[in-house]
Amino acid sequence: MSRIRISKTLVRLAALGLLLLSSLGPWFKDTHPATQERCKPPLVWYGDERCACIITLTMLYTTAGDSSNWGLCIPPLLPVIFTSLLLLGRNHRILWYFHLTAWFLLAVYSLFFFIINLPLIKFLFLWGAGLCGTVAVLLLAWEILIVRRSG
Repeated sequence: MSRIRISKTLVRLAALGLLLLSSLGPWFKDTHPATQERCKPPLVWYGDERCACIITLTMLYTTAGDSSNWGLCIPPLLPVIFTSLLLLGRNHRILWYFHLTAWFLLAVYSLFFFIINLPLIKFLFLWGAGLCGTVAVLLLAWEILIVRRSG
C-alpha cells in the first residue's frame, strides 16, 4: 500500500471519528417559555423568560422513529455510508464522487444549523454542528488537494 493510500485511509477514518464525536454535541435547540426556577438540567436557561432544550444527533436518532424528524437524520448518515464503502471497496471513481457529495451536503447541512443559531445564541454554543461542518470542509479541501497534487 502506498503512502498516499495509507494517509487517505487514516484521514478518512479520523474524519468519521470526528463525525461520531460531533454527534454527541449539541446540534439543535428548542426554546420554550419558562421561569428560571423551572429550568432544571438537562435544560439550559436561555434568558428572556426562555428555557432551551439542547438536542444532539444521537438524541435525534433515538427519537427519529417516534417523530416526523426522520428527514433530519439522513444527511449525517450519508458520509458514513459512502466513506465506509470507499474504504471497504476499491477506489472507484463514482464512489469517490458520492463520498465528496455526501461530505459536501453534510458541510452545508451542519454549517446551516450552526450559523443560523449564532446571532440568537446567548451563552449557548452548538459545537456539535460547528465541529461537523469544520471537519467536512477540511476533509473536502484535503481530498481536492490530494487529487490535484497526485494528478
